Amino acid sequence: MITVQDIVTLLEGLAPPALAESWDNVGLLCGDRAREVTNVLCSLDITEQVVAEATERGAQMIVAHHPVIFTSISRITEDDATGRILRAAIRHEIALVCMHTNADCAQGGVNDALAAALFLTNVGNLEAGENGMLGRVGDLPKEMGPREFALYVKECLRACGVRFCDGGRPIRRVAVGGGACGKMMDFAIAKGADAFVIGDCSYDLMQRAQTLGLTLADAGHFSTENPVTAAFAEQIGGAFPALRVSVSERHADCIQFV
Repeated sequence: MITVQDIVTLLEGLAPPALAESWDNVGLLCGDRAREVTNVLCSLDITEQVVAEATERGAQMIVAHHPVIFTSISRITEDDATGRILRAAIRHEIALVCMHTNADCAQGGVNDALAAALFLTNVGNLEAGENGMLGRVGDLPKEMGPREFALYVKECLRACGVRFCDGGRPIRRVAVGGGACGKMMDFAIAKGADAFVIGDCSYDLMQRAQTLGLTLADAGHFSTENPVTAAFAEQIGGAFPALRVSVSERHADCIQFV
């Protein structure tokens, strides 16, 4: 029998809680550690739609990146989304596990998944963070111009759109940072990157990148982190072949373009 704790132990072995930032909330956030698991659903976030999908699939566990419980909670009611999510999970005995900043730093986590999604080779670490290595840098399969590269990122990540600034030179070496990683721009330049792929990029960062000759591509928070869900599924399925493990088909980027 495979239990919730068995899967938590696996995940925390891959992305130790010690790698998480002090303000973060990771690990088993809701559920019974002794509960038997035969079916796992992986998703970037735990939304009401994802819990409904897990229920319909007969999943006993949801593994996500973003914590479903992040700020303090004083009540669990049907009056807000967090309350409805937790009540539904408890009602259907679905364990909720979140691997957040520990998965950002871990080998095989968010940034390795992002580098793999862009088919980068010769991948190395970008920055030494407080608790581990943040970001990755690697080589593209071929040299590209800035606009061609932006379209490549959009296709590889299945993003709704990509905002970019033209660094004014061909791109071969690429740095990546899933989510809001603009603070790592100088590390990307120091590692010889011609382009930097992140999410949640501000206007001033775009301006600064362009003056430094760096093509900065903002593919959005969701698209730059969502590749880790498939990595979670692969890691769990590889360790427990008897489990049914799938990636959410309903969870999508809440930011749309017209």
